[in-house]
Amino acid sequence: MKTDHGVSISSKIILIFIGLLGVAIALVSCAQSVKLKVSIPTEPAAGCEHIPLNEVLPGHTTKEKSYRIEQQRNDKLLIPGQKVPDFTLVNLEGEEVSLFKVLEESNTVLVDFWASWCGPCVANFPKLKELRNTYGEEGFEVVTISVDTSHEDWSTGSVEHEIPWINLGELESWDGEVATMYGVHFIPKSYLVDGDGCILQKDLPIDLLEEVIISKFDEAVDEESSPETDL
Repeated sequence: MKTDHGVSISSKIILIFIGLLGVAIALVSCAQSVKLKVSIPTEPAAGCEHIPLNEVLPGHTTKEKSYRIEQQRNDKLLIPGQKVPDFTLVNLEGEEVSLFKVLEESNTVLVDFWASWCGPCVANFPKLKELRNTYGEEGFEVVTISVDTSHEDWSTGSVEHEIPWINLGELESWDGEVATMYGVHFIPKSYLVDGDGCILQKDLPIDLLEEVIISKFDEAVDEESSPETDL
């Protein structure tokens, strides 16, 4: 059967079907593209004041972009319940320090990435000093890792802020091996880990970190001081 213009109805149906199929494929492709774009977080969690490194440091080459993608992926993999990778870096005196060696002597460690130019990073230091002074003898330690790009900046910032804890430096911005392993694509970037290196919490704002530390150690004290009851 044909229409007045000589085009069969079946041909029209086929053309309409092909058109609809094309639209459907385009929509699926678009949905997949959107999913890919939002699958990797680009912003810190709400309530966390961080500085994205790509806003303050150069990073436009293909090599540097690939680093950031790898770091974002690693950041997603290092979640509470997972184990952080070991590393060895030097302190200001040039002495090598292993994270897992520190964990042998401390039951709770905050691994914190910072830089001398990072205001939110150094703003946390006074409270970290308080927590370390209060709970240091009970096993709480802080390990900071500078991602400055020069030893002078790292040293000057360390002296200015009177850093009392284990103070290490990688000095390769986000290109360093440790920064990459730990998914550092913004700072401050932190992991609270137990003596086995298992992640307890990550990227906590300083007020929430304080609550977690106080709760953890006060609970331990309460358990030790509670009298045993005979069953």
